[in-house]
Amino acid sequence: MRFRRGGSKLVKDKKNISWGLLEFALTFGGVFVMGQLYAAMNQKTGGTANLLGLANTQFNNFVLAFLFQFSVTILLVWLFTIVINRASWSDLGFKAVPAGDFLTYGFMGGVGILGLVMILSALIYQLQPDIKPQDFEQMLKSAGSTQGFLVMLLLGAVLAPFYEEVLFRGMLYPAVRRYLGPAGGAVIAGLIFGLVHWDLWRTIPLAVGGMLFCYIYEKTGSILVTMVAHGTWNGIMALIIYFSVIKVV
Repeated sequence: MRFRRGGSKLVKDKKNISWGLLEFALTFGGVFVMGQLYAAMNQKTGGTANLLGLANTQFNNFVLAFLFQFSVTILLVWLFTIVINRASWSDLGFKAVPAGDFLTYGFMGGVGILGLVMILSALIYQLQPDIKPQDFEQMLKSAGSTQGFLVMLLLGAVLAPFYEEVLFRGMLYPAVRRYLGPAGGAVIAGLIFGLVHWDLWRTIPLAVGGMLFCYIYEKTGSILVTMVAHGTWNGIMALIIYFSVIKVV
């Protein structure tokens, strides 16, 4: 990966961000702990869906758990950056950019990353053909209706890119970049992004995708563009999985 001098649209000196790796660790740790507490509560109560008067299905509980993680993540990022360290949303990468950036780096970037990740994944499947599907993929395959698919598409192509980009590109990447520079920061932030999906075999493709999202953020200065790239990757992948299931059925 190469970052050309003068090619970055990020703030010139990201060393001046008001948060650091400690705040990221506290945020990530908080999300993990709250997730464990949520899972424990589910075991005791028989599922959050049941408490809310919804059908106590695996699908409903998955969606509710996702929404809980989404909310906790955004809340903790806001707490440790905006509230405690007096940062702004602009510091986290919420910046307007030319429409062309969304097309070139967002949509086209997402398509390119998807293609590269699919090639890497195909190579990994040659080594380990019995890789267990991810939870999201399993839920997508068992959506059972157009409505269920649209809910999963919303989660995968809109909400997941939003909170993951805020956490890993908006919060983590600048903190690592402070010490290692753009290229080193992208590598480490990308590796962490891959590892925290808790899927050893998919770590490399996900890490490569994470590094390229850092590159897009570096070039455009906006995580809004990386959200589009991430959403394009997830959205097209969701369509491929869903319609392959329909064909089989």
